[in-house]
Amino acid sequence: MANATVSMSEELYQIIEALEKPEVRHSLQRLLEKLPNVEQTIESAENVVDFGKSVLADAKTVDRYEQFASSYNVGSDTITAIVQLMEKLPKLVQTIHQLENIIDFVTAVLQDKQTTDYTMNNLKGYVDPYVEKGKTSLDFLKMIQQRAEEKPQQINVFSIIKWMKDPSVQKSLNYVQATLDILKEKNR
Repeated sequence: MANATVSMSEELYQIIEALEKPEVRHSLQRLLEKLPNVEQTIESAENVVDFGKSVLADAKTVDRYEQFASSYNVGSDTITAIVQLMEKLPKLVQTIHQLENIIDFVTAVLQDKQTTDYTMNNLKGYVDPYVEKGKTSLDFLKMIQQRAEEKPQQINVFSIIKWMKDPSVQKSLNYVQATLDILKEKNR
C-alpha cells in the first residue's frame, strides 16, 4: 500500500512537472480552445453514421442501389483501370499544366498586335517568293494555252526535227537522257 502511494505521488509529480513547461501549457490552451470545433465534428460524424445505418436498414433503398450498381459493367478490370488512372493522374496534371501554359502563351501572342504583325511580316517574306514563282508559272501556262488555241499549226516530221535543234529542247533532252542513264545504272 505504501509502495502504491509512493508510485502515485511520483506520477503526479511528473504530470505537474510536465504541466509547468510553457510549451505544454500553450498546447493545452490551444487544445481547449479547439474543443468546441472537435465536438461539432464528432456530432457531424455521428449524424453521418446514423444516416448510413438508416440507409442500410431500409431494404428498398439497398435494392435500388444494388440495381443501380449492377446496371453498370463495373468489374475487376474497371477497378484496375481506375487505380491505374489514379496512379497516372500526377503526370496528367503536369501535362495539362504545361498545355495550359502553352495555350496561355499562344493566346497572349495572338492578342498582342505588335507580335502578330511582326510574325505575319516575317512569314510574308518567306511565302512571297513562292507565290511570285507560282504566279509566273501560271502566266506562262496561260500564254502557252492561249497561243496554241490562237494559232493551231500542222506539225510534221520536219517541224519536229526543227524543234530538236532548239537549245531549250536540247537541254531538256539532255535531262531526259541523264535520267534514263541513272535509272539504267540503278537497275543493274
